[in-house]
Amino acid sequence: MAGLLQNELMKIFRRLGTKIMFILLISVIIIVGLIFRFGVGGPEQAGEDSLHSMEMEITQMQEEMESGNLSPQAAARLQEQQMLFDYYEEEQIEPIPDNHMWNLVIDNPQLVSFVTMFSIIIGAGITAGEHSNGTIKLLLIRPVKRWKILFSKWAATMIFALSMLLTLIFTSILTGGLLNGFSLSPFQIVEIVDGSVREMNILSYVGTAYTLAFGELLIMTTLAFTLGTVFRNQSLAVGLSLVLLFTGSQMVFLVSQYEWANFILFAHSNLLQHFIGQPILPDSTLAFSLVISILYFLLFKAAAYAVFIKRDVAD
Repeated sequence: MAGLLQNELMKIFRRLGTKIMFILLISVIIIVGLIFRFGVGGPEQAGEDSLHSMEMEITQMQEEMESGNLSPQAAARLQEQQMLFDYYEEEQIEPIPDNHMWNLVIDNPQLVSFVTMFSIIIGAGITAGEHSNGTIKLLLIRPVKRWKILFSKWAATMIFALSMLLTLIFTSILTGGLLNGFSLSPFQIVEIVDGSVREMNILSYVGTAYTLAFGELLIMTTLAFTLGTVFRNQSLAVGLSLVLLFTGSQMVFLVSQYEWANFILFAHSNLLQHFIGQPILPDSTLAFSLVISILYFLLFKAAAYAVFIKRDVAD
């Protein structure tokens, strides 16, 4: 098994395309960091006191409310900002500055979809590519159980996905540190979730956010892997998986009034939605989303193994 896994990893990481994927990911992170540092707010705001800035924003919004110029959305934001400001004052803690090195890491879980896109391409092609290249026969006639061959391919794909995710995290930390200065200040992340204030340590926050984001990465990569294994067509597997990745939540929203929408994978695959308090389906919980995601994951794996193990070598 170890030899099979090593062989699959060599196939993935020796490709020019894989190296280009890592370069693109690192480039995007650096560009986002530069935009945050010099484009949003600009470097001249880097030294401002965050709590004072929040107080000024609240005062301005209150003046707009008194004059009747505040929209309902802005009024809701005013209420949240006031709750946060009161919490900071009562607990005597400082908000994390906009120019803190960890801000880029905190804001980048959304870039996991970028990692997922690359992982889908690898997962869809790792088995389908053997068919298109004509090497599948040489692989299947080896005296190795087929489930081991397939598992090694899936495991290699997930190792690639995990390495991309770790690259995202560490590059974000390094970029944030180089642009804003390295700091180990023990700031707390304070935000409004489900109408109440939540306070978390930076490391706990980042660890939780990226662990939950990995859930969608795992399920969507496994879906692409299954489609590539079953249909032996990399283009179909990549195209369908990417369409579902970027439009799945919209499709769920369109049918959200029906009860069966609760059992659609894409209503639950993004576990990060529960962490930020914005689930697609209001009654959905993290536990229920985990159960649904695990069931779909097992279904995908079972389908891939069933087809691959029974497939005729001559096909």
